[in-house]
Amino acid sequence: MKTVTTFAIDELTRKPLLDAEKVEYVLRDDTLALMDQGVLLGDDEGIFFQRQLEYIQAQSFDVLYPDLKGRDLFALNTEGGEGINTITYRSYDKRGETAIIAGKATDLPRGDISGKEYSISVKTLGNAFGYSRQELASAKVTGMPLEARKAEATRRSYEEKVNQLIFFGDVENNLHGFFNGPASAPALTAARSVVAGSAISSATPWRTDKTPDEIIADLTSACVSMYADTLMLFRPDTMIMSVANKQLLMNTPRSVQSDMSIMSWFLQNNDFITSADQIKDVNEVAGIYPDPTGSISAEIKPGNGFEGFTVVASGADNMRVREPFPYMHLPVQYRGLEFEINCYGRFAGVEMIRPAAVQHFFGI
Repeated sequence: MKTVTTFAIDELTRKPLLDAEKVEYVLRDDTLALMDQGVLLGDDEGIFFQRQLEYIQAQSFDVLYPDLKGRDLFALNTEGGEGINTITYRSYDKRGETAIIAGKATDLPRGDISGKEYSISVKTLGNAFGYSRQELASAKVTGMPLEARKAEATRRSYEEKVNQLIFFGDVENNLHGFFNGPASAPALTAARSVVAGSAISSATPWRTDKTPDEIIADLTSACVSMYADTLMLFRPDTMIMSVANKQLLMNTPRSVQSDMSIMSWFLQNNDFITSADQIKDVNEVAGIYPDPTGSISAEIKPGNGFEGFTVVASGADNMRVREPFPYMHLPVQYRGLEFEINCYGRFAGVEMIRPAAVQHFFGI
């Protein structure tokens, strides 16, 4: 690295402050390498180039993606680092039996532990963006920053891929998702049930066949089912459903005599979900559940075209997203007449440590 003296830069206009005191600036090794190759002509151009890229990178990380909910729903774990290819976690079970025995018995029942080992693959996700020499020269003449949208587009592309993998995994690459994954994925063992049928028609859809009372019964039964089925080990604290289904709960009256919605009444009268924020409306789950008339063991995947909702006991000890090496920009490379910035990260999908903390309900 090399330290040079230069003018300070206005953070908004990216123009030099000629009347301000000069400051020391450190040129990175990758910028110096471009100068050694004759791509950049001197310290002044190197400083301008490096500051332009720093500005672009800061902008790309400031962009928000409110419609991608994968990272918001689950805890993130970044342990492991860039070099690992597999993440393995173990689950242990304690079993034992106590019996009434004779005073001189020698064959006492014994307690023991058993364990299972699960492995998920770590894969590299990558993309790139670039700028021509002419674009850099024009930016230097005008004093305007290089357009940040290319960097933003690569970041958006990366987040879209991550979001898809969080929810649905990738069977071919052994990446586990929350709803789907390879045959060994613990997520595939999560309980799946069809909601109860309507008292009048025995049909299950909320919009066409269920009364508000029956919809409330479906929601309540789902929470109680997890709590009872797991012998109170897992207490549901989150519901995941499509945007349209959450809007149905929010905008449908409890009854013609009531000024409360279905959601308001449910939130006030159950012991598990007490805030609207605990009901997550997620675009990605619209129409992904199995046909309620078919086998409830059918694989959940996008495109099945039916509605449902999922009850979750959240927490990093139950499930978490694994990203051993978060997305980053690599040093600039000069190819032809273009500066190319390669970007990549290392991602491993979802660790479903305790699939009993998830239950799917469909047919709504």
